[in-house]
Amino acid sequence: MKIVVIGGSGLIGKKLVNNLRQHGHEVVAASPSTGVNTITGEGLAETLSGAQVVVDVSNSPSFEDKAVMEFLRRLLAISLLLKQPLE
Repeated sequence: MKIVVIGGSGLIGKKLVNNLRQHGHEVVAASPSTGVNTITGEGLAETLSGAQVVVDVSNSPSFEDKAVMEFLRRLLAISLLLKQPLE
């Protein structure tokens, strides 16, 4: 099963990626350091292609009200994107 972990290079993400791989899953660690930027969308479509599961363990870049709302909008946009069939 292909699983994409958004925030997969962070503190929690690294552990999750390793754990899932130990259980035999094909795991993609999606983060800016791997060429995936969920804020701009760069690399996102390619990374999500063929995924059966997406887990988001990323952090909000700021805890100011405006930044948190933008973070939540981004999560909603990803969620809506995933409503489309992935190939």
